[in-house]
Amino acid sequence: MGDGSDLRLSASVLILATASIFYIIGISTNYFVTTEVLEMKRTITTNSGLWTECDNILGETGCAFISRYTEKDWFIIVRAMCILGFIAIVTSTFCVGLRLTKLPGHKILRIATIVATFSAVVFILIGLVVYSRNTDEITGGKYFDYGYSFGFCTTGMCFAILVDFILLFDLCMTKNNVQSRVDVEKKQCKVNDLFTAIRRNLELFSEK
Repeated sequence: MGDGSDLRLSASVLILATASIFYIIGISTNYFVTTEVLEMKRTITTNSGLWTECDNILGETGCAFISRYTEKDWFIIVRAMCILGFIAIVTSTFCVGLRLTKLPGHKILRIATIVATFSAVVFILIGLVVYSRNTDEITGGKYFDYGYSFGFCTTGMCFAILVDFILLFDLCMTKNNVQSRVDVEKKQCKVNDLFTAIRRNLELFSEK
């Protein structure tokens, strides 16, 4: 494997590891959306994630597992897609690392890496889109801001997209390099055959 491919795989591992960290932080924290309401001259700030909601009243914070909409189909889909996205992005990181260290030329592993990374992007994107389309049910129609958890998940997805482009480029470059080597070998064989034919003709001529 050439130095260019090594560099691309090293960059992919680093970016995917960063994407995995961002995504894990995103799905495990409760700052997907934040709302603020004024009740009885008190500001109540609510932070919602995929698993818990936290209310902050006068500087005191109380958290509880989400129960209001956990049985809704859309929320089940969001959680399922986010979990599948996590599995896919970790799998793709492992596959790229395996290619870099143990099996650089493994064709099936090369394709599996691209598929796993693309799957991670699709799963995460579906989860985020479905979540954003149902924010009114989460916030009760109140004004809200997206929090850093949502941002981390989005950033992790964008990094995975970048890696998929790098892996596709690496696949194309590898195919081109293989084809170039084949063409060179064919030309070399033709040259060798030509020299062999010339030598035989010279030998026959000298014998005469």
